[in-house]
Amino acid sequence: MSVFGDVAAAGRRLSSRAAGAIRSLAAAIDLADTARPLRNAQTRSQWLTVGQEVTTAMLEGADVEDALGLIAQRLQVVAEADAACLVLPGVGDDWVIEFAEGENTDDLVGITMPVGGRARRVIESRAGLVVSSFERSSTLRVPEFGRYGPALYAPLVAGARSTGVIILMRARGADEFSYDELQIAEAFARQAALALELAEARDAQDRAALLDERARIARDLHDLAIQHLFATGLSIARARDDLPPEAAQRLGEALGGLDEAVAQIREIVHALQRDAVPSLPMERIERELSLARSGLGFAPELELYPSAIDIETWTESADTDLVDDVVAIIREGLSNAARHAHAQQVTVALRVSDALTVTVSDDGVGIPPDRTRSSGLANLSRRAERWGGTFTAAPGESDGTILTWTVPLP
Repeated sequence: MSVFGDVAAAGRRLSSRAAGAIRSLAAAIDLADTARPLRNAQTRSQWLTVGQEVTTAMLEGADVEDALGLIAQRLQVVAEADAACLVLPGVGDDWVIEFAEGENTDDLVGITMPVGGRARRVIESRAGLVVSSFERSSTLRVPEFGRYGPALYAPLVAGARSTGVIILMRARGADEFSYDELQIAEAFARQAALALELAEARDAQDRAALLDERARIARDLHDLAIQHLFATGLSIARARDDLPPEAAQRLGEALGGLDEAVAQIREIVHALQRDAVPSLPMERIERELSLARSGLGFAPELELYPSAIDIETWTESADTDLVDDVVAIIREGLSNAARHAHAQQVTVALRVSDALTVTVSDDGVGIPPDRTRSSGLANLSRRAERWGGTFTAAPGESDGTILTWTVPLP
């Protein structure tokens, strides 16, 4: 009986230990089930805070580029990602990484998303996805992504329009992105896309208001100023006939000055009216210079080499995509000068020979040595490489910055 008693006692001890283990496991599961919603709630709260910050910045009139940079910067932190990228529309049908935040991400800016790749699929389907690890991925169309592990793609969708993709990447061996994180990222992306659309609509409205104001000024100059000067000239001409020769000569000189003033005003009226409907390449370029006046506080200068006629001849037969790039180069250069240079003079120069060279120079403070984000300049470099050309950003001879964009011509 003692043997059977020992066996029974051992069984009871084993059962007691098993029950204890089961209770411990159940407690751990219960704790995990309790902690998971808490972590998700904290994560959602952090993303919501970032979303409110970005939306507020854009609706309060922040520059769209600065707002996009803020999105990438905040996402990299809140998602605990090693790299946060924004893919936005490029030239033609291209989708390009325009912003990248994180350590050693400069080489990501300007990369065009390949057709058939994950980013393109997310744009087309308007649904996000999670990659367990690029390291183990059987298909990797962007080699630069190979140094990362887990990734998350969230589409920027506003209404029925896809405006871009958010890509978050973590280091190899890091925790994978969860389905909850994907849902949160998609909700954030929808909010950010809507705010961007509103900001772009505000910019378009501001530009439309500017063009309307220029049209009004043109009408006033034509209907009031020119007519008044013309009437004044007639009165002076009649009075001149009754004056001595010397006085008549002086009035004749004054009339010549009035004629020159009328001619100059007519040119201004023509330029203001032309800005309202830009179509030809030179009109688009001149419009960019005109629009930059409000940001710079003065009108930038335009220099054409060898002559305006040669430039006009080239633009009439120029590749449309190349003209788009030239306009983008000028816009980015003027935008940089307005935001960072604190310049008193900005000059845009176009030179056509065996190559097309666009330079944007200013007399400002130059590129700050501590500037870490250069997405715009990197994009200009990519645009030059697309045509087999080069791009440089260098200090001026005495001060300021010179941006030089050169591509060969066929």
